[in-house]
Amino acid sequence: MNTIPTSELQIGMYVSELDRPWLGTPFLLQGFLIETQEQLDQLAALCETVQVDPAHSVGDFFAVRRHEVHPHLRRAEPPLDFVEVVRRIRQVQGKRPARPPRVHPEQKRSQLEEELLYSAPIIEDIQASLAALSECIRSERPLDLAHLGEQVRQVAEGVARNPEAILWLTRLKGTDNYSYDHALDVSVHLMVFARFLSLPNQQVECLGMAGLMQDVGKTHLPPELLRKPDPLTPEEYHLVQSHVASSLEIMFSQPGLDPEFLEIIARHHERIDGSGYPRRLAGETIGLAAEMAGLMDTYCAMIRDRPYLPPVSNQRAMAELVTLRGQKFRAAIVDQFIQCLGLYPIGTLVELNSGEVAVVIQQNQVRRLQPRVLILLGADKSVERYPRTIDLLMEPLTPTGDNYRIQQALPENAYGINPRDFYLA
Repeated sequence: MNTIPTSELQIGMYVSELDRPWLGTPFLLQGFLIETQEQLDQLAALCETVQVDPAHSVGDFFAVRRHEVHPHLRRAEPPLDFVEVVRRIRQVQGKRPARPPRVHPEQKRSQLEEELLYSAPIIEDIQASLAALSECIRSERPLDLAHLGEQVRQVAEGVARNPEAILWLTRLKGTDNYSYDHALDVSVHLMVFARFLSLPNQQVECLGMAGLMQDVGKTHLPPELLRKPDPLTPEEYHLVQSHVASSLEIMFSQPGLDPEFLEIIARHHERIDGSGYPRRLAGETIGLAAEMAGLMDTYCAMIRDRPYLPPVSNQRAMAELVTLRGQKFRAAIVDQFIQCLGLYPIGTLVELNSGEVAVVIQQNQVRRLQPRVLILLGADKSVERYPRTIDLLMEPLTPTGDNYRIQQALPENAYGINPRDFYLA
């Protein structure tokens, strides 16, 4: 990293850090490639210095010394196959490797497949802990939040190494229990978003724990109410709202909890226009962490199969969030979350200019329009018997000699594909 004055910035440099918080600036990406004069002017107006990452810069400013080989890289193992790794995770419970994956110095992330294998057992442990926790609440036995907190810490470390891998695991390790899946979805998305906003590690873990616990009070609601496929009556909706008080009552019985953790649980259903519950708080009085929790709760509910509504694609869910922008949630927070997930969130089906259909499996932090994808269908829309991955950032060529690029995003069920099940074919 090089710290340089904004007066010396040039197009082609990759800005990794500002000398001020990202939130409140026009730069929606936490780290971006300077591509226009307008970006240079904005940086000069807002900052005195910024940090530039030569490894992610392009052209004359790209400064990775490829001839240098780190000693621990000399005996590189053959790369893992994404499809094979996913099948192993989906079909069997795995044993965690002895060591966490290494973070590559250039990408600043662990390898996707290595992280999937390492973190899958941690996700399984959390799912088991959530089931045990629910049973303890029903039988009024003591809760072991310390053990769950340690598991959240391990997931937070995985998010720091490779957020896409942890997001994949919430899909691949889904259960038939909406409550557990939703809690894990919210927890992981909160930690990914918090890391994207460069929040401190302690707050990342606090948000992750709150995501797991914020709806724990629903354990006290009648199961048939939670499974009701029809719209709720006003009386039923009022009863559902009581889960916030129940969650707080359960948490207040635990000693030494972080006040911010309790505040998130208390306020995650409040909305900036005052239409939320239970206290109808408005604006910034809700607090950043609680508003983030409410946004994740809303988004994650849309991408899961609920008793009263089918799931929607990631992109459709993001489009719905845009309609709530400036009304239910602050515009800056919605914008930052959309940038966090990227234009093509992992799991998005896309059609390439070759006619092939692929699923996005990993973002590229430098150029968001060029993710890593897995080819599912050939140009004639026939199923690829041996799916292959391609990294669009490396500008691979189609059979006709053109650079691969994404032509359009597709609905999740396009051409009869369900990406969640395709890997088992």
